[in-house]
Amino acid sequence: MESRASLVDAITVRVPRWRLLVSYMRLREDRDLGNVMDTAVKGALAELGRSLPGGRLDRCPAVTALRQSLCSLGIDLDGATPCSEQLLAALLASPQAARGCLAWEFLNILTIRSLAPWSVLDRTRLAPPLEFRAGRAGDRLLTPKDDSEGLPLLADSTGVIASPWTCPAPQELEGLKEPVFVCYLPEDLFRVVEPKSHMGKLVWLTWAYRFVQQRTCSFQQVNS
Repeated sequence: MESRASLVDAITVRVPRWRLLVSYMRLREDRDLGNVMDTAVKGALAELGRSLPGGRLDRCPAVTALRQSLCSLGIDLDGATPCSEQLLAALLASPQAARGCLAWEFLNILTIRSLAPWSVLDRTRLAPPLEFRAGRAGDRLLTPKDDSEGLPLLADSTGVIASPWTCPAPQELEGLKEPVFVCYLPEDLFRVVEPKSHMGKLVWLTWAYRFVQQRTCSFQQVNS
């Protein structure tokens, strides 16, 4: 049986020109967070206001750069809005939505600071190996598109589990003790955004989680 610590070694990227940051962590149950997360969330929301003056996502250079990069990869943004944009729009409309369980607050802060798409998964429910691949006929996600064929998505041995186009509901992240945070970016933006730096700074700031394993996953050609 595969050990939990080897999770990130069981992830393969099958979509060219994409890169993933996968951070498998465990909750520090002996850590009293006190007002740490309250301060972190307030700071992130203030940063959101500075990054998006007037609440206009379309005027943010980082958001525009992501959209342009996705279009260059052939993604139809009319049918698949990045989950980062969905979450940022929700926070702009209702900043109090940033509060909730620990994993949900981490997701919001990471999205605000990186302006990149992230997913949060429950390690105990994953069935490796995992693949970031193009959607196939019949694949379904909670996106405006009924059929996710062709859209990059993340699947384990049971089927589709997440994607750059789907936001989790806050209640789905309640009680997570072994979260897996996944950041998805076109490779031309990965070094610019530096998601590993954003994750590292947040973990260092809060000490709410400890790293079990972290890895940057790049495209791997399938040999025919």
